[in-house]
Parts: sequence; structure tokens; C-alpha cells
Amino acid sequence: MHDSETADPVSPALLDLLAVFEGPLAEVQFPGVDQGVLRGLVDQVRGHAHELDQLRAQLDALHNQLTESRLRLLRTAEQGLAYARVFAADDPELDARLADIHLGGGKAEPRRRKLEVASADSGNAEPLRLPPRRGRKPRVAEEAPTGS
Repeated sequence: MHDSETADPVSPALLDLLAVFEGPLAEVQFPGVDQGVLRGLVDQVRGHAHELDQLRAQLDALHNQLTESRLRLLRTAEQGLAYARVFAADDPELDARLADIHLGGGKAEPRRRKLEVASADSGNAEPLRLPPRRGRKPRVAEEAPTGS
């Protein structure tokens, strides 16, 4: 949901001014500014905001369709590549060419370290901790001795 769907795209101050021009100043006309001009512009802003919301919804839907289409294409291509590799087992040239094709669908997402969260009633001073990293510690460069 977008901001303009939940809130009026016209500020309260502008609506207050419009109310003044539609009330006490209803019969007053200034050069280029009167109740009709202000009302027309308020309606125009609201109309454009509504149109923008509709276009955003269409854009979101198209983005989802594109994502689904790409995923279907990738899955089908992976299956086709697997079939082609089996077929090319007796053709070294074709097999070599297929070996250079990496579709990228089999890559696992990088693993993220899980946060440990202390319970609210534990009274622990450290509410969030990361578990220790696994593997070797990085080498620390030794300081060069000074010549003094």
C-alpha cells in the first residue's frame, strides 16, 4: 500500500485554505486565484495521485509476473541443459561447449549468521549476540622492528 492510498495527497493546510476560499472568500477573486481554481487544482492532484497508485499496482503485478517468468525460464533451461549434457556424452566438442554454460540457478544464497536473542525477562545486559565465526582466525601482520 502506498502513502497516497492512505493519506490525502493534499496537505491539511491547503485544504484549510480551500475552505476559506469556499467560505468567507467565496465571492472574492484574485488574479489567477479563486475557489474554482483552487478546487480544480486539488481535484487534479487527487486524480494524479489515484492514477499513480493504479500504475504502481500494475507495475508491481508486472514485476511479479517477470520474476515468475524468469524463474520458469531458468528451471526449464536447467532441465534442458541437463538433457543436453546427457545427449552430449558421446560428443566431446558439444560436451565442452555445454561445460562452459553456467545458468546460475544452482547457486546457494550466502549463509547468514543467526542472531541469538536474549529473552526479555533474563535481565541480560547484552540483548543481541552473534555466535562466534567458524574457521581460522585471520593472520595478523607482524609489526616490523624499529631500527632505533
